[in-house]
Amino acid sequence: MQVNATGIKSFACSVELAPYLRVTYDATNGLAAAGPEVRELGTLRNRHIVSGVGASEKAAVVLRNAQGTVKMVAAGAFSLFDPVYGAEGGKIDDTPNTNFIGIALQAATADGDHIEVLRFAAGDGASAVMPHIGEAPGINFFDDFIGDYPANATALTESPWTKVETNGLGVISSDEANGVLKFSFDSATEAATAALYMQNAPFDANQNPIFECRLGVFDEGDDAALDINFGMANDTHADDADSITESIFFHLDGNDLSVLCESDDGTTEVAATDSTVTLTVNVYARFKIDMTDLSDVKFYIDLEAGAGYTRVLSGTTFDVSELTGTLTPIVHVEKTSNDSLADVRVDWIRVRSERG
Repeated sequence: MQVNATGIKSFACSVELAPYLRVTYDATNGLAAAGPEVRELGTLRNRHIVSGVGASEKAAVVLRNAQGTVKMVAAGAFSLFDPVYGAEGGKIDDTPNTNFIGIALQAATADGDHIEVLRFAAGDGASAVMPHIGEAPGINFFDDFIGDYPANATALTESPWTKVETNGLGVISSDEANGVLKFSFDSATEAATAALYMQNAPFDANQNPIFECRLGVFDEGDDAALDINFGMANDTHADDADSITESIFFHLDGNDLSVLCESDDGTTEVAATDSTVTLTVNVYARFKIDMTDLSDVKFYIDLEAGAGYTRVLSGTTFDVSELTGTLTPIVHVEKTSNDSLADVRVDWIRVRSERG
């Protein structure tokens, strides 16, 4: 039996890859850049070229259990000694997820920086630097909305969710594959609300929550009387999301697919600000709100075109450091007295946080 005691191993690879990326096995090309929460084989030792000078059929990989430190590629700026995690495209970032990588031994100033990283394995002292890694796992809530959700005005049973519905069609299940929840209005000229939230608001704002969802707008209506909000909040409201006292939201106005971001901690409010990202009707996108630093909450959008999450409004400070108590994930669709239609669909929602 052949073994390798060097910490470096060559793998067949038929696609060009940049140096120091985290890589995983790919049935088509041999290797591929690892996704954010994919446990990689290791990191590329050098740039892999498949044609011309320096071309090779195999790529050298520094295995993830190799001794010493390793070079990796930053997905954005972070500081010396920050904990780092897997990011899109085989890179690393300081945005927490389930794939804790290690500690940055150099600061990164921009996407693409090559930095030195000290790897940790969960259970190998990792809990000393990241308290949510260790014997007591963090909270990881996920709902794919698979199942038969009751029709409008029918309460949910045996579910963590509560529906708010006034007039219109409300919150109903869709016949789409994978499980989809639809928030919709009819054309009656009336005020209406369709919302989903958790009454017990189980996520502590001070335990580094991260909200994610996959959402698409299938009918954006024909009037700004329609408002679409989704993210985290301390409560819901019968007809006006702006009246919720503490919230961090993605926001869309009716008849406009421009994505706005806003926050309010009861003391400081950042009004809805244009992210410059515009959705496409009938097409899903992924959204993330990173609350690991309450003084600078970060918003990310992934249009699912292959680029992965991109931070938006990095020059705007969403400071919610005065948040108190607990939060709930929420989707809140509303309209004032108007005949505008609406059709907003949520494929899944996930919230992760440390455990108190």
